Amino acid sequence: MQIPMQTADGSRCDTVYGLLEDELLRGDFFVPRLPDIALRVVAARESTNAQQLSDIVKADRALSSYILRIAASAPNRPATPIVSLPHAVAWLGFNEVANMAFTLALQAKMLDVPGQQRKARQLWRHSLACALWSRQLAVLLRGDTGLCYLCGLLHDVGKVVTLGLANDLARGSNEPLSGEDCARLIEAFHRQVAARVVTAWGLPAPILTVVTRWEAYADAGLARRECNIVNAAHRLADCTELEGKLPARDLFVVDASFRDLGLSSQEGLPLFESAPAINAELDRYLAP
Repeated sequence: MQIPMQTADGSRCDTVYGLLEDELLRGDFFVPRLPDIALRVVAARESTNAQQLSDIVKADRALSSYILRIAASAPNRPATPIVSLPHAVAWLGFNEVANMAFTLALQAKMLDVPGQQRKARQLWRHSLACALWSRQLAVLLRGDTGLCYLCGLLHDVGKVVTLGLANDLARGSNEPLSGEDCARLIEAFHRQVAARVVTAWGLPAPILTVVTRWEAYADAGLARRECNIVNAAHRLADCTELEGKLPARDLFVVDASFRDLGLSSQEGLPLFESAPAINAELDRYLAP
């Protein structure tokens, strides 16, 4: 059961809160549809079929052009120009292309919140930063980079979806929300909303645990490792997004999320070295 929130004016936020709570209790909650391309990418990831992934990307001209452009500008690219998607998949790697395709397919939907585009963009950019850092941590820990990327990207998906739902309800009831109102509604509902969304989308089981338990990874059961990685990646995303720089390197010694991953200060050095590349990649998806 949700705890009723206290608001400054006691009306606007409470009205939308009640409407959203009722929708969740009645089962009338509208789950945004996962784009077809994103669904097909998830299926291709399960089979690791490179040709199938190439065919999926090829069906979307804009997505195909983007991936070919990234491949052509990749560091240490081959001497022979990359002119086909199968070549791009072979060069960049299956997981990397699958990550790009899924992210770009979902991005437009996540940013489409009329009247709240700035907040939606802020939330999505942070999630994308968390995805990139989760992937980098998985590389260091020899984990599943594709799964960890998805876990990072979707760990706060409930926040963006809750923002959109609250915005729609506010507009429909003529109860405009302030930024503070939106923040309160997001905090109250985002975990519950995320669980509904990820379940409806049929995504891999660890992602469902991550969206509800990443902040309490010690109790996350079989997905503890993924939750722990996302917890640490979220911290790194906070630093790069809000402050523009990484924290002191002794974070690996004093912060529990890094310590529980088994990373020493020395082993964590590659994270700091990769920060410029991650920031550049973040901006390729979504400019500041």
